[in-house]
Amino acid sequence: MKNDRIIPIPIVLFVLIMIGLIIFIIKIPNLLWNESITTSHPHNLRNYSYHFAMIVHNTEETYWKQVYSGASDLARRENVALEYYSSRFLNLKELERFLEMAVLSSVDGLLVSVPDKPEFRNRINEAVAKGIPVVAFSGSLPSNNRISEVGISMHVLGYKSGEALHKAVGAGVKAAVLINSNFSAVSYNDYLKGFRAALQNYPNLSLELVVNSQGESISAEGQTQMILKNHPEIKAIICTDPNDTLGVAKVVVDLNKVSQITIIGSGLTKEIMNYIKLGVIKGVWANDPYELGFEGVSALLRLKKSQSQTKVTLPLIYVEAGNVEEIYHNFFIKSARGFK
Repeated sequence: MKNDRIIPIPIVLFVLIMIGLIIFIIKIPNLLWNESITTSHPHNLRNYSYHFAMIVHNTEETYWKQVYSGASDLARRENVALEYYSSRFLNLKELERFLEMAVLSSVDGLLVSVPDKPEFRNRINEAVAKGIPVVAFSGSLPSNNRISEVGISMHVLGYKSGEALHKAVGAGVKAAVLINSNFSAVSYNDYLKGFRAALQNYPNLSLELVVNSQGESISAEGQTQMILKNHPEIKAIICTDPNDTLGVAKVVVDLNKVSQITIIGSGLTKEIMNYIKLGVIKGVWANDPYELGFEGVSALLRLKKSQSQTKVTLPLIYVEAGNVEEIYHNFFIKSARGFK
């Protein structure tokens, strides 16, 4: 009689699980690299003059889609393959992975907006060491002579926010500032220097509290509740980020303090537009996202052709009840061409 060997079921299951785990480990980098991708050039990269990657910390989807719209329009015109990567749910590990893969694949240029953290600075340094041109959107990385920078001046944003506060309140007010801790140290300090410089012109205005934010609406809500509970003397809150602006507005509405708290924000979204129209937010400083993306790719092309670093400063527009619909239309509807 033949003595057949029967393999116990638990062993079979264990082997199958291990095989599946090995496949997952091998495949997960590609899954991360391909997920959350939007590309305007799905064809063979050999058909293009350059291959650029745009990698951003996606803090506000509508805004970054419009940045990509401007970038992709110029890329298409200049025969550049442009790929767009953004992290889901502000996942910094995923964002770092995108950046790592772009450097390893030796793209022809990087357009980035990432937090000023050591792991991202290291990846950027690796790119520069490999001769990959890098353009950073203002506020995300420290300025240096190795990368180009495109965006707004944080000092100007701070100064103009102080001016807007004076215009909004007139009389003496004690204010708090929520400032995004993901800014580079230079941008962080430049903003506060600009804001304080503006307030020097108006002795009746004072900066009583500076709160480091995470650039997320939910965390801003908690910080706003803390400010209003522990600092009842504060009657104005100034924000450096659209998510913070929304978080503050939501709490002010929930606590029925719209008539008591003046909000000066940054960035423009559909929700922010609605809050401005309702009088919850007095006004925000915003820049054209389409122009930001367009100028970003333009700066990368200049780096490829001349290897000279540049700094492009974009204008800020004050958005309030009288012009909010027009500005929103110009930023997000009229110029919505590249993102399909």
